[in-house]
Amino acid sequence: MGPYIYTPASAYSAPSANGTLSKEGLPVVLQVTEPLLQTFLDTMVRLEDDLLQRWGTLEGRRPCPRAE
Repeated sequence: MGPYIYTPASAYSAPSANGTLSKEGLPVVLQVTEPLLQTFLDTMVRLEDDLLQRWGTLEGRRPCPRAE
């Protein structure tokens, strides 16, 4: 399969604008998959935030900032 790079659409772009996915420098069409991929990435960010809060509470210290 190889490495893929996903770049979401800018927050300031038109509502119809999609992010881009590329593999080895070549674009991959996202007409159907972009909304599903964005939902997945948003869910992963929420899970990461929740885990950081829980682990920080369990260890008795403030959670560290999330990596960008």
